Amino acid sequence: MDRYAGALEEVADGARQQGRYYQLLSALQSLVKDLPRYQRLSYTTLSDLALALLDSTMFEIAQGLLEIQHLTKKSLYNRHLRLQNEHRGVAVLLCRGLPAP
Repeated sequence: MDRYAGALEEVADGARQQGRYYQLLSALQSLVKDLPRYQRLSYTTLSDLALALLDSTMFEIAQGLLEIQHLTKKSLYNRHLRLQNEHRGVAVLLCRGLPAP
C-alpha cells in the first residue's frame, strides 16, 4: 500500500510541476508579446526557459550572482573614492608648488 501512496504522490507532484510549467510559459509568452517581432523568442526558447525556472537552483545561482555583484560594486566604489581623494591631495600639493609624493 505504501508503494501506491508514493506513486500517487509522484503523480501529484508531476501534475503540480506541469501546472507550474504552463504558468511560467504563459507568463513568458505574455512578456514577449509586447516586444517587436524581430526581438521575440521562439516557443522552444520560452519552453526551455520555463523548464529552467522550475528548478530552484537557478534562483539560488541568480541570488548568489546578485550578492557578488553588490559586493563588487561596493568594493569598486570605495576604491574609486580612495583614488579620488588621493588625486585631490596631489592636485592641492601641485597647486601649492610642492612636489607630488
